[in-house]
Amino acid sequence: MDVLTKAVFYLVPLILSLTVHEYAHAWAAKKLGDDTAEKLGRLNLNPLSHIDPVGSLLLPIMLIYTTGRPYFAWAKPVPFEPSRFRRDITMRNGAMLVAFAGPLSNFILLVGSALLLAGSRRVYPLPEAFDQLLIAMMTMNAGLFMFNMIPVHPLDGQKVLSGLLPRALAERYDAMMYQFGSFLLLPLFFVAGRFLRGPIEALIQGVATLTGLA
Repeated sequence: MDVLTKAVFYLVPLILSLTVHEYAHAWAAKKLGDDTAEKLGRLNLNPLSHIDPVGSLLLPIMLIYTTGRPYFAWAKPVPFEPSRFRRDITMRNGAMLVAFAGPLSNFILLVGSALLLAGSRRVYPLPEAFDQLLIAMMTMNAGLFMFNMIPVHPLDGQKVLSGLLPRALAERYDAMMYQFGSFLLLPLFFVAGRFLRGPIEALIQGVATLTGLA
């Protein structure tokens, strides 16, 4: 498979997955009473509203050219304001739910892609190119789910873990993450693929088994 073909097969599912991920954040915030993202034009599934020219296009293309796959990418983060959440939910819990909505959307896309692929192979065979796109969708969304759940700021996993910790511990953890978390992203860039490969493969295998694909 040449570089151009790889770019198509990887960038299409990557941009779709990043778009859905960011939309899920905006949708969750809106459901909780905060329309900040909506007012900024982020409550939609238009990729142009969400993709980052460097993180969603330039870097993935460079990685495809140099390594064969875009193992690291990002979109424009969706802003939200916890103080605008409904009064029946705490700002802490609301932030956790908004953060988790992104990775959850990737898990849903993973399961959906597996179901479509299983149907394609067992019920109504589709072109091989479509199967390859679905396989890429599965791999991409398993990776996005696992990576974003790493509990390091500014990844979603940090807010999810913070929402689960006792308040006093969460405050110390958040202070540490906001101070040092961004510096941890650089080493994560180099080592995350190696350490997450096993969990990602296990997640894909588990979903494939549950959906009848395996």
